[in-house]
Amino acid sequence: MKLRINQSSIRIRLGKQDIQELKEQRQVKNELLFPGGQKLIYQLEIGASFHASFDKKRLNVTIPEKESNNWLNSDKLAIETKLSRKGKGELVLFIEKDLHDL
Repeated sequence: MKLRINQSSIRIRLGKQDIQELKEQRQVKNELLFPGGQKLIYQLEIGASFHASFDKKRLNVTIPEKESNNWLNSDKLAIETKLSRKGKGELVLFIEKDLHDL
């Protein structure tokens, strides 16, 4: 799973193995280990609605079950949605299948 972040978007790109794990376990996660032992955990999971949160060292993105099933079991390459940041614009979520790994 690859993660790209900028000021207004989070992009998650899943390879074939990540897609299979998401189908079977309803989540896929990775860790980025920094020198000194700190780590950033980033996770994509299937849940009730689109959601993104960050708590101390964990970035969590949730996609709704219906949307994920339609995407995972089709040739559709991406899911895109926008989440309100309460008066501070929108956060765009892109969840993509990695064409180079399919």
